[in-house]
Amino acid sequence: MLLILICGAAYYFFMPVADVAVVRRGTAISAVYGTVRIEPAFVVHVRAQNSGFIQLAEEFSAGRGAIGKNVTKGQVLATIADETTARQLKQAQADMRAAMERAKLPLPSEEPLKAAEDNLRRLEQVVATGNVPAVDYEKAKSEVNRLRGQRDNERIERDRNLQALDEAQKKLESQMRNSEIRAPMDGLLSAVLTIDGELVNEGNQLFTVSSRKTYVRGEVNEEDVGEVKAGMKAKVQLYAYRNNVFTAKVSSVQPAADPDTQRYTVILEMEKPPDNLMAGMTGEMNIITGTHENALLVPTRALIVDQGWIVKRGIVQKRTIKVGFRTLDFSEALSGVSAGDRIVVSDQDKLRTGEPVRQHRINFSPTP
Repeated sequence: MLLILICGAAYYFFMPVADVAVVRRGTAISAVYGTVRIEPAFVVHVRAQNSGFIQLAEEFSAGRGAIGKNVTKGQVLATIADETTARQLKQAQADMRAAMERAKLPLPSEEPLKAAEDNLRRLEQVVATGNVPAVDYEKAKSEVNRLRGQRDNERIERDRNLQALDEAQKKLESQMRNSEIRAPMDGLLSAVLTIDGELVNEGNQLFTVSSRKTYVRGEVNEEDVGEVKAGMKAKVQLYAYRNNVFTAKVSSVQPAADPDTQRYTVILEMEKPPDNLMAGMTGEMNIITGTHENALLVPTRALIVDQGWIVKRGIVQKRTIKVGFRTLDFSEALSGVSAGDRIVVSDQDKLRTGEPVRQHRINFSPTP
């Protein structure tokens, strides 16, 4: 008797183990599968406005190691050394200072004009007495008018010269400001495409700044996009949050496919995104296109096309299951199984119909 018990225990011990889930009722959903990626709402490419050797700002001197740092609008990211412009600006500033100092001095014609005006006033007082010939008075008057015209011309020329110097200085200052590469908006430094000391040309892309605000960008296959409409609910699972399923809503479907992948872009809004959601995160989604309540649900991984393995009284039985709605996680069983049946969810290729197995129960939630 003991030998029989030992043999029975050994036989049971060496029986294959089948992972099984219990068929339950729940809500079956029809869904369109797609992939998702978290994208920044805005991306700005920062380019060089002039040519020269670039010098990264101290905060970003790590180059690509600075990717992910916060930047504020107007913050200096780098400067492009332009020695010629700097030298010209220095000379222009010196010329402007000298011209402004000269402008404080009397004009060359002002002293002769003052003397001529004094002489004309003296002649006006005595010309009526007849002691001064009228021709001398007219000559003095003409000289005053000539010197006044000369003074006005000198003043115009001085002002024109000051204006020209000011414009030249401002132009060079503008060129120097262009040599400062500044952040175009508040955000994150998402790309550094240059190295410290590199010779760059005007128009070269140097940095990329991305907004902190993000959105969910999904992609679906061409054969599925016709079922997707704005306002539909979706379930999103991100690989960074593997144990969480997020609820989202389709906000728009872009009208043209990607020319390379022939997949269509779907924009989603997450209802309660995680606090540390970051651009670049990826995952999967199911866009819900229909529901059936109180349906029989089996794990989708338990099915090989329309075949499933049921364990009844410890014996494996193969069943053909008619499938209704299907998602990555759950499938609706229209026939072939009943509530409470135990269906094998893994290693089905290792089992044979009629084979006895030990059961290892796997819990699954029938509510998608």
